Amino acid sequence: MTGTAVIEQRDEQIVEALVAGRSVRVIQREFSLTVVELDQALERCFPLDTAARLRTIRGDLSRLDRLIEKFYLKAIAGDGDVHSGLLTVKAWERKAELLGLDAVQRIDLQIINPPQQVPRHEKIRQVIMNLRVGDGQQSNDGNGQQLNGDGSPPD
Repeated sequence: MTGTAVIEQRDEQIVEALVAGRSVRVIQREFSLTVVELDQALERCFPLDTAARLRTIRGDLSRLDRLIEKFYLKAIAGDGDVHSGLLTVKAWERKAELLGLDAVQRIDLQIINPPQQVPRHEKIRQVIMNLRVGDGQQSNDGNGQQLNGDGSPPD
């Protein structure tokens, strides 16, 4: 046997042990695996990439279609079989869920108004105006020097 065949056989034994209900720790000890080696074996057996997810969804959809076809006919035949009708509706719901066709059931919308504060630029403007106007009596040049009534600097 080649090295690849040995690894595949060991991976199959690991999957069988998992399906039999043995814990990951027991399997790790039984096969003398490190955590990384066990993770790699599980990744080879159960890949979780986009392609694997799509394969799984396609397989599930084909099986659901076969169930729907069979039980839909039973549900509408003669007086109709209530249990077949229920199973058909459940299969349709699952199919819609897999395909993402279900509409959003509920949306919780919350509008939060932030507390009203004086904007930073307005605070700066007020400080500048206070420097310019001073005590509200006479204008100054921004450095505390009083201006003449016409806005010109003092002589």
